[in-house]
Amino acid sequence: MAPETPQQYPLYDATLTLQRISPLYIGSDTPLENATLQIYAQQFRDILAGDVLRGVRVGLSEDTSIARVGALQTVTWKLLPDEDVWTGADETQMTGNEDTTTSLAASRGMQVTITYEKGDYTAILLRDMQGDQDESAIGVGLDGYGFQSFPLLLMKMPATLRDPFTQFLADTFDARASTFRLPSLFLTTALDQYLAYICVGEDGEPLDTLESSRILRTIIGSISVEVGFDIPGGSTTLKTIQIHIASEDVPRMVSRGKRLVDGPETPFMAALTAYVKAHLALDLSHDMVNIVGVHCQAFLLNSAGKAKFGLPHVADDGESPQRRATKRLIHGLIATAKKGR
Repeated sequence: MAPETPQQYPLYDATLTLQRISPLYIGSDTPLENATLQIYAQQFRDILAGDVLRGVRVGLSEDTSIARVGALQTVTWKLLPDEDVWTGADETQMTGNEDTTTSLAASRGMQVTITYEKGDYTAILLRDMQGDQDESAIGVGLDGYGFQSFPLLLMKMPATLRDPFTQFLADTFDARASTFRLPSLFLTTALDQYLAYICVGEDGEPLDTLESSRILRTIIGSISVEVGFDIPGGSTTLKTIQIHIASEDVPRMVSRGKRLVDGPETPFMAALTAYVKAHLALDLSHDMVNIVGVHCQAFLLNSAGKAKFGLPHVADDGESPQRRATKRLIHGLIATAKKGR
């Protein structure tokens, strides 16, 4: 029998709905480990399957799009290892009550997978791994009262599953999930930071101009910036416009932005703003003009709370500026979600 192909890290190549979530009440005597999480998985499966709990039948309505993907097969809930130690193989699963995965202290968060006959859906709860967190408090919570923080919730599932899942979090962990809308400033800053991070070597030193230009063209590719308008009483027919920058022009825009007066922290957007104002008479910095989406080969983000992260390119020596840049982008999303709770 041929060996099973390892699964891809679940954060990549999937359009994800972003939500921010308040801390989960875990309880001071309940460590977060796979044995405990499997109990939550069974409880959520009972809801999806429409089982009878305490004499009351619960479950999803039969009149949903979920009916088209066949019968419910499994629900798994487990710790999500960091990408550096991810194998994607079955050893990350549990057999019985055996915990074969790393502790929460060494994990990136939690992953919930709902498998049907013709498809599967995922929810990922990410914790802040950059905060000053005492690992001895993992499972108890930062405040010592049984709360554990997973500020960012990413879901690849239809609303007919998202709503029951967030309700389950509310009922089980007293946690409130809300739509994570990304402001214009975050989108523009995130884009320029990503362009900067991807042009830095593993030693932290900037790559030379030739190599930076090559990486920007091949990994970032072309960039699309979606512009929206907040015009009171304005025409409803003008909603958004797309500005497309070809891959060969991206390094030139970054270089031009760096030469602008005062050395802006966002050189790409500074150059784009100057270009659009000169050629289209559109001021992207105006209060009523908003950047509502950015899209390139490496990632997609929009103000409605949608994200997609491309599978990072890894060189033969294991070097991957794209992976490091994507990690920083996700850390930025987590930090922003945490501030807005």
